[in-house]
Amino acid sequence: MNQESFESTDGVEVHYRSWPVASARGSVVIAHGASEHSGRYGRFAGALNDAGLAAFALDHRGHGATALSTGPGRLGDAGMQGVLDDLAHLVSIAAQRTGAPVVLFGHSMGSLFVQALVERGDCDLAGYVLSGSMGPLAEGMDEVVTALGAAVDAGMGDETLDVLGSFNDAFEPARTPYDWLSRDVAEVDAYVDDPLCGDGTPLTHAYAAGMMAMIQDAMSGEGVARTPAGTPVMLVTGTEDPVSGNSSQVRLLEESLRSAGAEVTARYYAGARHELLNETNRDEVTADIVDWVTTCLSPS
Repeated sequence: MNQESFESTDGVEVHYRSWPVASARGSVVIAHGASEHSGRYGRFAGALNDAGLAAFALDHRGHGATALSTGPGRLGDAGMQGVLDDLAHLVSIAAQRTGAPVVLFGHSMGSLFVQALVERGDCDLAGYVLSGSMGPLAEGMDEVVTALGAAVDAGMGDETLDVLGSFNDAFEPARTPYDWLSRDVAEVDAYVDDPLCGDGTPLTHAYAAGMMAMIQDAMSGEGVARTPAGTPVMLVTGTEDPVSGNSSQVRLLEESLRSAGAEVTARYYAGARHELLNETNRDEVTADIVDWVTTCLSPS
């Protein structure tokens, strides 16, 4: 594993990890979720390497080592478009290094970034995977987007905001505030103990406002319709994942993607919570994703 960085268009030093493999048949670029970092994807990268695939994962703005440049939970001058620019640049690095096709993998907030980037239409991808995605905004959430925007306009942009706390409600009484992440208590404890996760990396009002506005656009029916027809897409989520409305929001996203003409493969894992790669059935999930990526990259 290598730790590297590049300077983004607005001067942010974006840090990323790479897991190279000789004569890679392709590569997977990983976009992590909110309040975590790229270092948590080493086990997944190892499985990709074992299948002959190179792996790359960046720390988004406000997260991991990139937060040294932007500040924790902050976006930098380029805002959410800067996040997409960073991801697109890492895709180009992966393609140049391997000379092989690239698949994007996005988890949670990262799935939003992946979907938005695909809709932007300036990346050459063999396909993409959305894990623990949120789908379209639930009814009544438009008001939340408006309220967050108003808070930013009122000067609260750099103030932190708890955007994850309510996800644990369905699991109360709970052992930790993060029981919603996984049924594997060791994985939950590892997240809690990681200073670059959870309470250690809260998002600001400006970050949350940008993220919610992006969901409002990119995950809407109109937004998803911008997905190029014929694009291979894999959706994976747990039926007990509160981020996806216990999978209901992802099922709506699946319908929208199919209507757009995407080639959709969907897997719904009974009883699984939010972080499928850290769940008790993670070997099953990982194998399903690796098999799909390998098929996606195979000549037809």
